[in-house]
Amino acid sequence: MNLPVLFCASEAVPFAQTGGLGDVVTALTDALRGLGCDSRILLPFYRETRDRIQAASPLAENIPLQIGDRTVTGHFWETKTAAGTPVYLLEKDEFFDRSHLYGNPRRGDYEDSPERFTALSRAVHALCTSLDWAPRVLHLHDWQSALGAAYLRFFWRQEKRFAATRCLFTIHNLGYQGLFPAPAFRLTGLPWEAFTMHGLEFWGQCNLLKAGIKYADRLNTVSPKYSLEIQTPEFGFGLDQDLYARRPDLSGILNGIADDVWNPATDPHLKAPFDADHLNGKWLCKLALLKELGFGNAARGRPLLAMVGRLAAQKGLDLLLEILPDLLSRPLSMVILGSGDPALQQQLRSAATAHPEQIKVVIGFDDPLAHRIEAGADFFLMPSRYEPCGLNQMYSLRYGTLPVVHAVGGLDDSVRDLDRDPDQGTGFKFYRYASADFLAAIDAALTLYGNPTARRDLRKRAMRQDFSWQRSARRYLDLYQEMTAQTHGDK
Repeated sequence: MNLPVLFCASEAVPFAQTGGLGDVVTALTDALRGLGCDSRILLPFYRETRDRIQAASPLAENIPLQIGDRTVTGHFWETKTAAGTPVYLLEKDEFFDRSHLYGNPRRGDYEDSPERFTALSRAVHALCTSLDWAPRVLHLHDWQSALGAAYLRFFWRQEKRFAATRCLFTIHNLGYQGLFPAPAFRLTGLPWEAFTMHGLEFWGQCNLLKAGIKYADRLNTVSPKYSLEIQTPEFGFGLDQDLYARRPDLSGILNGIADDVWNPATDPHLKAPFDADHLNGKWLCKLALLKELGFGNAARGRPLLAMVGRLAAQKGLDLLLEILPDLLSRPLSMVILGSGDPALQQQLRSAATAHPEQIKVVIGFDDPLAHRIEAGADFFLMPSRYEPCGLNQMYSLRYGTLPVVHAVGGLDDSVRDLDRDPDQGTGFKFYRYASADFLAAIDAALTLYGNPTARRDLRKRAMRQDFSWQRSARRYLDLYQEMTAQTHGDK
């Protein structure tokens, strides 16, 4: 088949990462390559990337990139993922040689973000020219590369090289839109007809994400449920009408997980291996985790609840803090790993200080510990206000750690509610974003914990779910083939 596909994104592991986007880009391109696609990746060459890569070869020097009224020059380097997918790095130290990818944690986003990511989007054309190659599918991710859809629509498609190129724009999280003051539009070099409510204009500002929404041939999100939710005022962040207008072109494909990395049978971070047919190792992992975290002997006989991830309002920490006094009145233990909002961090630390025998809080990012928590915990809490996809609930299912989730986005798509579907259920859901409903779902999980036979059977069922990237990649390939079979139409 050899379908040429170019991903343009701001992150990909191991080259640069702040969240799940980086995992998706690398895992999906590698899986597509395994299905016969000529998939490749274009990324910025960040300072972080220099520290992470083993080697890169120069590809092209002094490439002109138009940013508003000025022309800057960049350089392309070439390297590969561990699985062999070609990766092209745009070197422009003025934009990318910085301590953080998107901004300073204390000062916020970099002021020149429009210039930085205009350069990345412009680089698509320059890269393809340098390679004498063009993708049949240009796959763009989030606002940082969304301008590529507008450039293809207004400029590149007039060239023979790009005449057959179709564009897919994936929204990983609609909460981040690349919203800047109106003068930022001049930097894009797009015609003024693109700065209206039917283009990039958004309440007097310039919204880069809208370039993808308005001008890509097809749109998708990272779960089927989220693709429907973002068409509503509750989850649309002001763009619900724009997305509803594109509903025939909008779909959702659930992300996968790296099941070679997240595999309790082979995970090198664990005290003991286990799988669905040999669960004793999970008990040994729990004992080792309790000891590592400093819990006393009483915790051995209690259910262990866990949370891992960003400590942010989106993740439902307000619900957790509301019910925490009630939770801690029950015979259970809890571990929380993550970082984020300083106020939330302090509230959780205070709770851990007040109840050291029941709750442990680890502030920061510790991947090996995250693996050990997934393996050793009994239940995993994800009360997110909204969740485009989520990965931890899939890791949890893989490790037999039963998820308790708010039924939104990818959480709803990947977890089946035991209460509503006793024969096929894999976890516990609550359907109204309310602390009482969250507490009731946890209580249902605690009731199950008291029934060892039912608990074991549910763990086995959860661990046998298929969330591999191969499954997701096949669905993306179907979408690509559908797109490339269609005739262009102006959007």
